[in-house]
Amino acid sequence: MQLADYMSVTFPGLHLRPPLFYEWPVGIRFELGTNQDGMSYDDVVLHRACTLYETVFYPGDLSYIVSGAAQYTSIRPSGIKTKSGRYRTFSGTVFQLSKRYSLGLSGPAGRYRLVTDEDEDTREITTLRWTNIEPRRIDYKRILQAKANADYYMRRPRTSDRVYFVNRTRNIILHMYDDRGLDLVAPKRSDLQAIYDAHKSWILEYDRTRIEKTFQPMAG
Repeated sequence: MQLADYMSVTFPGLHLRPPLFYEWPVGIRFELGTNQDGMSYDDVVLHRACTLYETVFYPGDLSYIVSGAAQYTSIRPSGIKTKSGRYRTFSGTVFQLSKRYSLGLSGPAGRYRLVTDEDEDTREITTLRWTNIEPRRIDYKRILQAKANADYYMRRPRTSDRVYFVNRTRNIILHMYDDRGLDLVAPKRSDLQAIYDAHKSWILEYDRTRIEKTFQPMAG
């Protein structure tokens, strides 16, 4: 199945762009970067990110990995100007990273473009490149580490590519935006209920009230 077809059926109207949590009614936003006794900040980030990935993706699940690249076009009297999103000045895409570090990804199986934001004089066009993956056979730990390093110029591996992991078997999308946090979204509350119950202490405090209204059973 093509990514665009899957998204239109399972997540109608959802665009793969940050902040994913605010783009969809059923989701959880987790805090990754925090202090924890006996662990460094960096160790906590990677531990939480990998734990959540392994909770979402089981061996054999049908899954995609998606690379999102944004391009901005300004339409002004002086002419049309186009520039790429800042990720290109930082590092390569997750597919380029895979060639360097042998992450287990094949080249993109497909791509498509969509307008993800537009106003009177600016248009944001996102190009999504994707491929099928076996989620436990790729080097997901190194990919998550690269995302954690996105804003640290001297660290390797490193990417500020927008990376989305899509579980077609369980219909859950995971997006780690950087070392601060990670979003999960799904079509129904029941798809995420067990993950909420197991890891609700990691929820980002700022969004806790909204998330608890979604996942805590109503008193009755």
